[in-house]
Amino acid sequence: MAVRVTEKSAVLIDLPMMIFLRLADGDGKMTAREMERFEGLLTARAWCRSALLRRSLANTDAEKAALWKKYTAGELRTGVDHVAAALDTVLNSLAPEERSDIERDLLYFCREIVRAARGAAGIFHRDAEAESEYGGLVALLQRPSARAAQKAQTESRAPPRPTAVDVGALLSGDVHAEMFWQRGKLLLRCVEVLDETHDVRTFRFVAEPPKLFRYFPGQFMTIEVPVGGAVIRRSYTISASPSRPHVISVTIKRLEGGQISNWLHDNLAVGSSLFADGPHGKFTCISDVGPFLFISAGSGVTPLMAMSRWLYDTAPAADIHFLHFARTPQDIIFERELQLMTRQRRGFRCDFVCSRAGEGSGWAGRGGRISAAILTDICPDLEGRSVYVCGPVQFMEATRAILHERGFPMARFHEESFGGVPRHAKAAETDAATIAKVVFSTSKLDVDCKGSDYVLDLALAHDLQVAYSCRAGQCGTCKVTLLEGAVKHDCADGLTADDAKDGLILACQARPTGRIVVDL
Repeated sequence: MAVRVTEKSAVLIDLPMMIFLRLADGDGKMTAREMERFEGLLTARAWCRSALLRRSLANTDAEKAALWKKYTAGELRTGVDHVAAALDTVLNSLAPEERSDIERDLLYFCREIVRAARGAAGIFHRDAEAESEYGGLVALLQRPSARAAQKAQTESRAPPRPTAVDVGALLSGDVHAEMFWQRGKLLLRCVEVLDETHDVRTFRFVAEPPKLFRYFPGQFMTIEVPVGGAVIRRSYTISASPSRPHVISVTIKRLEGGQISNWLHDNLAVGSSLFADGPHGKFTCISDVGPFLFISAGSGVTPLMAMSRWLYDTAPAADIHFLHFARTPQDIIFERELQLMTRQRRGFRCDFVCSRAGEGSGWAGRGGRISAAILTDICPDLEGRSVYVCGPVQFMEATRAILHERGFPMARFHEESFGGVPRHAKAAETDAATIAKVVFSTSKLDVDCKGSDYVLDLALAHDLQVAYSCRAGQCGTCKVTLLEGAVKHDCADGLTADDAKDGLILACQARPTGRIVVDL
């Protein structure tokens, strides 16, 4: 239960969160282990010698969701100057004996977060960023002169940059690698929200600080959303085109019971900030010259729209036939833009098919579902095209079966299931008789299992804190270090060659071949 504190000591509520974020997210790579340790320090406060800090930590825990929201909105600043100012406010207002207790407690708090960072990095790495920040925080805690020096340095700086992101600055000066986002976590600020249909919105972002976005059309990124004091990750296709690199966007359908899609629709507005990681995925047309047949259903339109925008901008003569399936005419996403492309590019054509148009809807287009007859009638030359498909799993399976049955050259068939490629159940079943064991070394937990069990499923079943998102081996969010043994991956697209050399595995796709030890 939260305890009421005076206005003067309210800064002490923010301070633990500021220190944690300074240590854990300074490199943009906050881990589940660091989050878990932070939660433990907030809820089990017996380690505190200072009664004032114990009371304040209770309030920090109670205000955690609001603090996360302030952080993602850019209102809770964690720069070294802000942390130094907060420490000055707290420590200078205390009697010497009470100051000594709080200094000791905050040093312990810092050490525990850094210890969690070391454990998360695994035996092959050290979190150099956290180590460096720890040394700086120790100096600020123990030496008033260090805080005074930081204050003087802050006051001597030029006025802070305006809140609006100056993306125009990227158009001048020398070109260098720091101008581009190519991989990793990045803070994004929402600059526009567009209603595509009654339940689909496009959220457009710029990077903060400004960067140009580099990715392949069709790839996706993983968004981090603070919900209920926890960071929840979800992967969404990038619907923008890298040919327009100043802005990036995702197009999201509100789903009944969808925790993150509903949160984004209800809370994300112009000016809001969030973190994203990526880009991920191998579904792209970047090395194909066509001609193309894009087939999509529902929200599966997003990667194919990104490819269409890319080809529209970079290959005006490209031969593209876009076929989109929707429930009703009101559910057609990007309808007007696709029709505009058709009018402006001789080689671009789009067709829409609705399964539930209904009488009185005024729909003059085709009705029905994916079928061999519809494909043949709408695109009689499909055998000569490269086919790219995205949509719900059943739609994907039906399309693949139709093309395979008619003898389509499947080497030119490319697919990405919206919401993640399903696991290969048959592949896992072949190892169901294999006796295995997963040892979660950090959690000191041994789990007897079968060769058909996935490391992520076992971890979640035993309430272990592990980051994950797509559960399809694509985004790489669930990477963990394999310390001993060997695993089979159903899909390892989310691993790079360097990841494999460093002993990383994808927990969502990895199954043990016997006894394995995982750093989790």
